[in-house]
Amino acid sequence: MAGQAQSLRHRIYTILEREDPNDKTAKIVFRIIVTVIIINVSAAVLYTDARFAHMFPNDLRVIETVSVTVFAIEYVVRLWSCVESPHYRGMSALQARLRYSVTPGAIIDLIALVPFFAIHFLSADMRSLAMLRLLRFFKLARYSPGLSSVIEALRAERHGLIACLVVLAGAILVSASAIYAAEGGAQPDKFGSIPESMWWAVVTVTTVGYGDVVPVTTIGRIIGGITMVAGIFMLALPVGIFATAFIEVIRRRAFVVTWGMVARLPVFATLDAAALAEIVPRLRARSVDAGEIIVPRGEVPRAIFFIVSGLVEVDTGGNREKLGESQYFGEIKASRLSLVDARVRAVEVTQLLILAGDDIDDVAAGNQEVADRLSTVATYAVT
Repeated sequence: MAGQAQSLRHRIYTILEREDPNDKTAKIVFRIIVTVIIINVSAAVLYTDARFAHMFPNDLRVIETVSVTVFAIEYVVRLWSCVESPHYRGMSALQARLRYSVTPGAIIDLIALVPFFAIHFLSADMRSLAMLRLLRFFKLARYSPGLSSVIEALRAERHGLIACLVVLAGAILVSASAIYAAEGGAQPDKFGSIPESMWWAVVTVTTVGYGDVVPVTTIGRIIGGITMVAGIFMLALPVGIFATAFIEVIRRRAFVVTWGMVARLPVFATLDAAALAEIVPRLRARSVDAGEIIVPRGEVPRAIFFIVSGLVEVDTGGNREKLGESQYFGEIKASRLSLVDARVRAVEVTQLLILAGDDIDDVAAGNQEVADRLSTVATYAVT
């Protein structure tokens, strides 16, 4: 019985964490939770408008009840299955769950439940509850690669970004002090102190320029011009740091995903890490929709197409063969390209990894075992 419970717990963990990108159950659960989050956040926004709150009072309550039920089940199940996480290996079940409960993701999941109970059991301010409801949007960070990449990039460059914020704060303080000295006498109601001048400094350094507070003296305008130009450079620095980190995170994620795809292919499954490291950077990922032509007839490229998931149909002069996951097709002999009469079409949504052109020769030259395996791809036939 204990073994069955552990097996079930492990299965639930793999579904919630989407350890297998091709797991259909995980995809369904993922889509359900994301849909509930989006509907819930949309309802929370509409609920702040009295017109919608009066027009659809019951609908909004139903959405809130269903959403909280889904979020509560998700939180409890995650708390139960987190024991299977490699991060908590060696800990007792209680220790693992306590450790998980204080992670940012778990805290956001718990906050997502607060508005429902505050409405029904406490006389809470509705505006505050609206803000708490909108925090549910951050649950998408767990399910959105884009949001998680942003968070990872911020975490990786946090020291550099903090340093930029310190420099920016210093620039605002210097600008506020300078404009106070220049404009304090001419406009005491607007620049009568450094704290009052800081509003102008913030607006000017960020180049927003509301125009509600402007210098009128010559020296004040010179200070304003210098502040605006300096602000452009000040803001460009953290943007550049973050953009570089974000691109690196995206590149690293793409490499890891491609590595996982390659490692699952039987033709490469037994290769060592060094051989895989030689192949992975040269592979190009491509996703095709059902019915899309992958290789037009008469335009056969010198390439190998590895099917990661999906189904394709290879038509060679009327002889049609269907290839599925883990199979591959292609032509690597340049002398045969003009002789091959083939057309390849995706039967369903298909993910491919493509090794093309000179990359085939480079990979084969670097590893004899890989060369032997690739040499078996000589025609558009079932492999």
